[in-house]
Amino acid sequence: MPKLIKVHTCDLAGKALLWAVEMVDGPIPPPAGQLQLPLSGQAIDDATGEYLIEKHSIWIDCGYSWPWLACVSGHPLDRQPGDTRAEAAARAVVHHARGETIKVPRELCQ
Repeated sequence: MPKLIKVHTCDLAGKALLWAVEMVDGPIPPPAGQLQLPLSGQAIDDATGEYLIEKHSIWIDCGYSWPWLACVSGHPLDRQPGDTRAEAAARAVVHHARGETIKVPRELCQ
């Protein structure tokens, strides 16, 4: 069993963020005509971000200290930052479901 560590939702990135999204939301459906591969080996892309934004009716807008801010609940204190729309949307989904921190496998955070 992998060793789990606590990570702030706003610090999730890369494989750890994708793993957290899959734990909360299940597998992301592939675009038409593509083979579904596990997300843990991929980077979050615009198509995944747009899928999450539509599915969860995410509020998303440009930020000041971060390029993007996203929120599922509509409460200003729940906004999650991201360098891309997809990253902000994924963090917002995880934050809404699990809160400020989440336990992720240590090897995904390296």
